[in-house]
Amino acid sequence: MTDRFKRSVPFFACFLFCAFGLNLVAQDSRFKVIEPQRDAAADLFYSPGILSRGTLYISGQGSRKPDGTRPARFAEQVAQALSNVQAVLKSASMIFGNVVWMNIYLTDGQDVAGMNEVYWQTIGQNPPARTVLTVAALPDGEKVEINCIAVADTIHREAIWPTGWARGPHVDPPAIRAGEIMYLSAQGGRNPLTGRQASDFPGEVRQALDNVSTVLKAARVSMKNVLWVNPYMSVGGQYDVMGKIYATYFEFGNTPGRGTIQVVGLPKGNHIVFSCIAGADLSKRKAIRPRNMSPSPTASPGILYGDTLYLSAKDGFIPDQGIVTPDLELQLRQSMRNLLDGLQEADMDFSDVVSTTVYLRQIQDADRVNAIYGKFFEGRYPARSVLQQNFEVHNEAAEQISFIAVKRPPTGQAAKGIRTRPGN
Repeated sequence: MTDRFKRSVPFFACFLFCAFGLNLVAQDSRFKVIEPQRDAAADLFYSPGILSRGTLYISGQGSRKPDGTRPARFAEQVAQALSNVQAVLKSASMIFGNVVWMNIYLTDGQDVAGMNEVYWQTIGQNPPARTVLTVAALPDGEKVEINCIAVADTIHREAIWPTGWARGPHVDPPAIRAGEIMYLSAQGGRNPLTGRQASDFPGEVRQALDNVSTVLKAARVSMKNVLWVNPYMSVGGQYDVMGKIYATYFEFGNTPGRGTIQVVGLPKGNHIVFSCIAGADLSKRKAIRPRNMSPSPTASPGILYGDTLYLSAKDGFIPDQGIVTPDLELQLRQSMRNLLDGLQEADMDFSDVVSTTVYLRQIQDADRVNAIYGKFFEGRYPARSVLQQNFEVHNEAAEQISFIAVKRPPTGQAAKGIRTRPGN
């Protein structure tokens, strides 16, 4: 991530990272921090990439060069952001063809066409599943940020195309299967066979979820296999409408992990899209629900698939009470407490987290968030993306955070109970 989310890092934080962090990484064979040359002024509270058992999680990459400068033209900024992604891939002995899932965040919907022009010139012959979102703001005044997941094994990587769906040199594959895991491109409210957009929002929700189901069926799985969903909406006031329809597609109490995010805009006139990850083996899929959270028709707190935990986005609510304070710092601590509840239910803690997405009510709160966020990940920091999703700056929730974590095996130091400190 080439943003300057934290322009001035206290000396003691840098000292802790240098003195203790590298040692912790060396002791933990599950994770390898992937760190190409990057802007020296960038914050220390993230890792550019985390490689875990053949899967690489890449932080949001902005448009700054390693020397800290930024190209003037937007097309050059997109090219630099992709180059920064490529640098992390190269440091992990990978290329764009290893990428399976990509999210591109823009701050101006008018830039989608320009971004796509550069993207298709750069990405190569094996593009990933992809989601493109227009958001309110990105760190350091960025106009573009790109994150992704890549896999080392390309032998078992294949694009999934339902029968009759349009293909072409500049068409995102509906999904990429990487072994047992399916990564889906954002599915919206347009019928892929007719090209027709649903006439109203409920119709868009149904069509989008039907599209998800069709893609999964082409991969020989079903909605039961979904592990994690991001419903992205470009309209407000429709959460309950979406939720009631969404609940009919999943089993009560066994729904996927989920983060429902209202953004500024979506491509192609969509008002809602669903971006998903699914796992083929249902015997490896387990809903994770802390005791203080009731079963829900729309989202499980998390889904554990094998050794990987997909945790729903959490804000600073107190179970059964909601958000009780407007204070950002207190909300953030409660969000991390809620996420820790999910981690602990899966016998994990913050040291197991490999990737985070931080959604802020206001991007100018980034420094205040960092000051607390960094305390929960002393030693090895996850990959991370940060964004302000919309302009609803008076929302009750000051932030939301989602996690992906990988469980350590019960051997070595983990078996002895040596864990990084879970924060305070």
